[in-house]
Amino acid sequence: MKDIVLLDVRRLAEAYIRQVDKDNTLIACRNLLQLSYKKGLLQKNPFDEKGDLNIDTVIKESDLTDLGKQLFDDLADKWFAYTDRTQKYDNITMLEKYFNNLNNG
Repeated sequence: MKDIVLLDVRRLAEAYIRQVDKDNTLIACRNLLQLSYKKGLLQKNPFDEKGDLNIDTVIKESDLTDLGKQLFDDLADKWFAYTDRTQKYDNITMLEKYFNNLNNG
């Protein structure tokens, strides 16, 4: 079975030309991965000892917990669609709402 890459932080950020878009993408990734790790969706911590996001983080299917396999892909899709539409990269309340809806639904 192929180990599918679900999120490559560096490649996603580098896909943008403007620095502001790269920075906002990193903020969105940081918030998504922070919540995902805190809620037990990820097996490995994507942050360094200072709490900064490791830009070389690549999330593969094998990096997810059982709960993560159920929720992470849909959570990421909803979060990135929301941040693209609203430009609200730090709206953790909305990210938590998406998580709760997926987890309880």
